[in-house]
Amino acid sequence: MDKKAKDILFKTYWSSQGWKGSYQTDPADFAYAKSMGVMFDKLSISKQELLDKLKELLRTISKEDVANAFLSSLTNKRLELRSAFASWVNASKIIQTETVDGWLLREKYVDEDLNVMNSERLKWGGVRHSHAIYNYLDLTLFSKLSIDKPSDEDIAIFCSILEAINQSAVGETPSKLRDRLKDVYKSSKEERSNLLEILGCCHILQPGSYKRSTSFKSDWQFVEYWRGEDKFDANAVFHYFQRSFDTPSNKMTVVKI
Repeated sequence: MDKKAKDILFKTYWSSQGWKGSYQTDPADFAYAKSMGVMFDKLSISKQELLDKLKELLRTISKEDVANAFLSSLTNKRLELRSAFASWVNASKIIQTETVDGWLLREKYVDEDLNVMNSERLKWGGVRHSHAIYNYLDLTLFSKLSIDKPSDEDIAIFCSILEAINQSAVGETPSKLRDRLKDVYKSSKEERSNLLEILGCCHILQPGSYKRSTSFKSDWQFVEYWRGEDKFDANAVFHYFQRSFDTPSNKMTVVKI
């Protein structure tokens, strides 16, 4: 990815103090970032058009593609690859029902700012995985990327993460799990938070109940109701990653956790 274009994108929305109060991009800078495929014109699209585009993307992007991208991101730190895993899963759910209402899937989108979504995608690995419009942007850009096959180190890291999840104590919150993972996976707090949210979106971290008390200040979305006793869903792990583990050295690693 072109570094100058990426810097232009980030500087539009972000400063050393955090999010900017207003967003502006110099026209010449915008033209450059657009030519590099990093920034885009605003998008207007109907619900049906969006669904049709998601269906086409899911026909060309396989489950194995996004699973391998997720695993390889653990060492190459390309968070945009990690993001596509959750977008693929959420888009698959949306097109199966076509009945999701509200801000997840609206009847019409007018002048949507795709650039702020792409800045979130590149900076954190996405934060709007439940939004159909984000899934569309994410998967469209993903379809143009080259994907590395996961290495033995990638798989070892993922298995270590699963093992840490499996060792969670009863009542442990997502925040406590995120803090424990710093000893397993070298990463920032924000990266670990996003990693858990992606696993939640993909049902690997599945809450055993939605009747648990939560804090109104919580920023968690997919894993807000997860607790340590829920561990991880081994069936979901094998559903997405079985082929990635299908080597003589790695095939049974997760089973032993």
